[in-house]
Amino acid sequence: MAVISRTRVRLWWERAFWVIPTVGVLAGIALSEFVSQVDDELMRGGYVPQLVSASSTAQLLSAIGGGMITFTGFVFSFVVLLLQFGSSQYSPRTVSYFLRARATRVILAIFLGTVTFTFVSLLDVGSLGRPDYAPAVTVILAVMLLFTSLAAFIWLLHSVGSRMRVDAVLSDLGRRARGQLAVLVGSRASVSAADDEAPSGALIVRSAGSGQVIAVDQSGLVRLAARRGLRIWVARQVGDAITPGAPLLRVVAPKGLELSSALQARLRRAVVIDSERSLRYDPFYALRLLVDIAIKALSPGINDPTTAVRALDEIEGVLRVAAGLPLGARQAVRGEGRVVVPAPSWADVVALGLLEIMVFGAGQPQITRRVTALIDDLVADVGEELHPPLEQMRAELVSLLGAESFDSELRRIAIAPDRQGLGGRLGPVPASSAPVAES
Repeated sequence: MAVISRTRVRLWWERAFWVIPTVGVLAGIALSEFVSQVDDELMRGGYVPQLVSASSTAQLLSAIGGGMITFTGFVFSFVVLLLQFGSSQYSPRTVSYFLRARATRVILAIFLGTVTFTFVSLLDVGSLGRPDYAPAVTVILAVMLLFTSLAAFIWLLHSVGSRMRVDAVLSDLGRRARGQLAVLVGSRASVSAADDEAPSGALIVRSAGSGQVIAVDQSGLVRLAARRGLRIWVARQVGDAITPGAPLLRVVAPKGLELSSALQARLRRAVVIDSERSLRYDPFYALRLLVDIAIKALSPGINDPTTAVRALDEIEGVLRVAAGLPLGARQAVRGEGRVVVPAPSWADVVALGLLEIMVFGAGQPQITRRVTALIDDLVADVGEELHPPLEQMRAELVSLLGAESFDSELRRIAIAPDRQGLGGRLGPVPASSAPVAES
């Protein structure tokens, strides 16, 4: 289960906001001790003249350290306010997306390292039995760290500002979704499709914890199943919520083999459960966030259909990648062992990407026109076996439009395809669209 061990470590690293800032504090202490020794050697050898008095040095270091504490508190209060504002505009689930930015952690480490260095260095002022001793290299380095912190502050403003722009957020989520789909789902091409359910007499391995399924170590389960002759059906797919005692796996064991507590524990460890879904290991979570941002933009309190259109641009890219991948439940067989892992089908992915946006945006011609163009483009590019879910979405869109109080001309405009939503040409109603009866 080495794969799962690495997964747990990576999840911990993603969410351990304190690690890099703590390294900054420790680095500040270590740097202060090292520079102190350099100052001592240079002063004893008479290589460096005393640039400033001991009292001036103490005042300078105190001013830098105290000022940086105040500055750090102000800066990160400002950042938290920006993140709260941004998450209220996008989705509550995007808070963790913003906080996981490595730039924020590194900049906080620089600030805290500067504070630690200056305060620890104050202990050297007036040391070596000389009340007028002022460590020259320490003073120079403290000033350099101050300017480095100011440069880091400018970098932070640029990083936060760039990361919070709606187009940047949507583009990054779309890129993550496409990349993770290609890596995680595309890697399953070597295993075959599976459409059978676990037999009614299968033994149930129940969850010991609660949260959401983050990842499944299919290769580890296959090795275990091959050694023990097990047939295993994973009862929850990645992204599903689970509670203590809920079925986690269903297992058919050969006669004479009992599922001991130790074996059940090994089976449970193959499924990672955590409190929050992961963009790294859950390729459909980024798609979920794109949809959340779109429907939040379509809410009456915000009423920003252009943002929803941009989300649909990225969703189309995700659906194009998904159309070429082996979706749905997959099975891996080795010897007498067999493992079946559930996953969304093409119809599930299409519904996830489009259905809610269509429901909330049926009264917005920008949305209906963009969805029509998206469906037309995908129908033209993907195989015929993938057309039914797309045509079903088209029929649902026509039905939703029929419930709106539009006149016949507005209905014609609303169902015409337009990749910009509004702003492209007012094209004809596609022949594949059913007519919408006037209300």
